[in-house]
Amino acid sequence: MAKRHILIFTLATLALIVAGCSNQSGPTAPIDGSAFQLSSAIPPGATLVSASLNLYVWQVSDQTVNAHRVTADWDEMVVTWNNFAGAYDAAVEASILVDAGGYKTFDVTALVQAWLDGAVPNYGFLIEQGTTYPRSIFISREHADVNMHPVLEVCYMMGGVEVCEDLPAIADAEFWEGAPDDNYGASQTLRTGWQLATDWEKQALIRFELPGTPPPPDGCTRTKGYWYNWGGFGPQPDMVTALLPQWLGTPGGSKSILVDNGQIAHDLLGQKVYCHRRNGITKLYAQLLAAKLNITNNASGEPVATVIAAADGFLADHECSDWRRLRWCKKFRVLRWARKLDRYNNGRLGVPHCDDDDGGHHGGCGGH
Repeated sequence: MAKRHILIFTLATLALIVAGCSNQSGPTAPIDGSAFQLSSAIPPGATLVSASLNLYVWQVSDQTVNAHRVTADWDEMVVTWNNFAGAYDAAVEASILVDAGGYKTFDVTALVQAWLDGAVPNYGFLIEQGTTYPRSIFISREHADVNMHPVLEVCYMMGGVEVCEDLPAIADAEFWEGAPDDNYGASQTLRTGWQLATDWEKQALIRFELPGTPPPPDGCTRTKGYWYNWGGFGPQPDMVTALLPQWLGTPGGSKSILVDNGQIAHDLLGQKVYCHRRNGITKLYAQLLAAKLNITNNASGEPVATVIAAADGFLADHECSDWRRLRWCKKFRVLRWARKLDRYNNGRLGVPHCDDDDGGHHGGCGGH
């Protein structure tokens, strides 16, 4: 009987872990690269279950913050208090109480359903707390730590299975009544309300792309089990060596692994030589190598491009023997990357699974 794959990611769990591991000294300048940003869609025939807007609280205010439907288009590097001109529906879609740090969640299921139905255009959310003080501060998509970025989690039913996808913000900005013609689209924060008892109001905008139909994929993917079995060490022919070399980590990184022959690839995919299969970094090695083999074999890598960049950056200075010393927040990120890559390799993240993948479960290394 086929296994049911329940792909549910709970941002509340992430909030607890990241909040406990965050540097609370204040936002820092953006850096190149990002992790874990997904392009997603609601497939035809799927039924929306829930949608939640998740914002990371940097400064607690003990104030109520509201989310509204935006009614006009805007550009994050152009929008100001004056040119936005209050283009939002006064009706409150959802509210939160900003009484703790970490992620806070707005239930925006009704509005996302309206977007999917085409009842109203998707111009995103406006976030405000009116003229109350002190001000609430959230993290924007420009902040260096992508694990604090705004996320729209969308859950839907497809074929009796509940699937949840987290979508990255494609634009966000704050603006200030006190400087009504200034643009703050590059700010690392999203602020709402007043800072003092007598002040000018700040509001914030966030937008997510929610396409109705996924774009046609390129190529197809195979599991790590396939690449293990077809590595030239069994009855099957060698399909791996022609796709080498591959780096796990950035080229030249102090702990990066250069996979330049079939034996190294076989050992990494087998998850026995490089530590053991219960080790999170060992899992990441196998899934990352399989993903890179798929991409080199002409599968589209777009759905996991940012995951691969983040994983490579991490593996440049971490190896599997470092796993036990990692803090829980970093372990969580590593396992999350591995799960995303596993979904990609199994054809569940925008690129289909190859029909001729008979990777199976040789040596316990099957893709499922």
